[in-house]
Amino acid sequence: MQNQFLVVKPFQYMVECTCPRPDHTFFLDLHKGDIITVTEEKKYVDSLGWLMLVMINDYSVYMFVQELEDFIDEEKIVSVLDMELKRNYLQFKVNESLDILDKEGFEQYAKELAKVKEMVEIGALS
Repeated sequence: MQNQFLVVKPFQYMVECTCPRPDHTFFLDLHKGDIITVTEEKKYVDSLGWLMLVMINDYSVYMFVQELEDFIDEEKIVSVLDMELKRNYLQFKVNESLDILDKEGFEQYAKELAKVKEMVEIGALS
């Protein structure tokens, strides 16, 4: 099973090599709409912790589990499933507000739905 996340806020990620040579460290720019796919492959490094193999668009890198959790908590990334659920909910609320002729509610939900749809299109999600 693979978990996909959508970058919603651009940020830089410092890729750290787990070997003793620090010259393998570099920065990776993540842009709004990038897809991060967390694979099942993982490894444990003594004194550092668990790392998961992730695909950022077409680039593979190991990322610390704690960092992934921090990105979710800081709302830099959102799971694709959560994004799809939010899109469905907002579409429902738009339809509901039309049914009850709630102009203010319609405008609010339509605006939020447009933002979610934009993110989905940027990330090329279906």
